[in-house]
Amino acid sequence: MWMPLTAAYGTGLSGAWVAWMIYGVPAVLVLPFILRDGGRGLMAGGWPLLWLGISAGICNYLYAASVVYGDVARIVLLFYVNPVWSVLLERLILKTRITPARGAALAVGLVGMIILNYDGEGLPLPRSFAEWGGLAAGFCWAIALVTMRMTPKVGMVEKAFLQYVTAMIVGGAILAFGVFPAQADWAAVDWPAAIFWVAIVAGIWVVPGLLLSFWAAARLSPTRASMLFMAEVVVGVVTAAIWTDYPFGWREAIGGLVIVSASVLEILFGAHAPTIRETGRA
Repeated sequence: MWMPLTAAYGTGLSGAWVAWMIYGVPAVLVLPFILRDGGRGLMAGGWPLLWLGISAGICNYLYAASVVYGDVARIVLLFYVNPVWSVLLERLILKTRITPARGAALAVGLVGMIILNYDGEGLPLPRSFAEWGGLAAGFCWAIALVTMRMTPKVGMVEKAFLQYVTAMIVGGAILAFGVFPAQADWAAVDWPAAIFWVAIVAGIWVVPGLLLSFWAAARLSPTRASMLFMAEVVVGVVTAAIWTDYPFGWREAIGGLVIVSASVLEILFGAHAPTIRETGRA
């Protein structure tokens, strides 16, 4: 996904506007399906659907903008600390017991993030707004995965539409406050190329990719889903190392390996933690 996003940015559009457009186009395309029943499907979802839309929308906009303005590999790795948030949110909201294996996966994920961000000076925290955006996007995605389990009767179209609209609203606010660099020159934009790349991202990644993600996530434990999604770490980091000038060194390699190891622990040993509803106790 980062490659066509970067190509769209290269046409003269600011990254913030690219991120806004790739969700604006799908929102318009999906709107007729929402209006077909007068929006009753949206209303039936209630507060859980609203939280799902808000969290997924914030996640998607921040992620799309961050990979344009930041180092792709670092943004991907920071985003995929989200299994840590999923474990904690599952415990708090869905009352899922944290098994020893799941606790180990949580600890390993945190260690990976520390290794990735430690530069020998100060706290090992993200170093730019784009990197904070990647980390925040991962947290919001964890919220989305949890609320996905709370909206089993809501259709994928309604879920997708709400997060497209939320991404547009969040993106509009970020554009208004100038958080990311403003559009330099609208007249200098190569519009045929920009429209092509925005359509590519929206048509190949945003619509089918997110619909499939939502469909799968609704049928899996939030933590298990987030761990499985971590296959993106390998793809994102390797492609960034090959096709960008990102200085992928030992710290990034070890931190990324440790973060991915957390997903392996969860998949092998931590995926079947019983809930309080199943055991009758905390």
